[in-house]
Amino acid sequence: MCSDMTNHDNWFGYLIYVFAKETLTHSKECCPGCIDRKNSPLLHTHHHIGLLEKLHMFHPTVKDLMLSKMPVLVADYVSKYPDPEIYDEAGEKVLRAFGRDFLAQSDPKSIYYSHYLTPEIDEKLSETPKLHVKPANVKRIASKMNKKQPPRKKSKKDPRTLR
Repeated sequence: MCSDMTNHDNWFGYLIYVFAKETLTHSKECCPGCIDRKNSPLLHTHHHIGLLEKLHMFHPTVKDLMLSKMPVLVADYVSKYPDPEIYDEAGEKVLRAFGRDFLAQSDPKSIYYSHYLTPEIDEKLSETPKLHVKPANVKRIASKMNKKQPPRKKSKKDPRTLR
């Protein structure tokens, strides 16, 4: 069913597709215009910021969500790319491990600028599982972002460079 493209490239493309889709969902759920049921799209923040900005805002939340739902994502992926010779129990375990590692190392730019999501993968993935049940809100997202920020180190100034 797959061409010469490795299944792992398809898997990473799938993860990026789900990541972007979940980011857009969170963006709409946190939009003050949507919350206040404004009629004009001009009053909706999710129409005014690009995907990269949304990825920066929601990356920690979406990453944690996807890591917690990895078995659901693997099952959905295997149903879309069936191959009984590869995706037995051991193969699914490898997908979970690769998925966890991929997400753990991801950042907003690596998701946005990735080349794994191709038109072929995009076309096949029109439906993905719904991952979260609790709607996002700005306060919870901000709290999660603050927790994920590493503490800044104070740099010692060298008196020789202050000239």
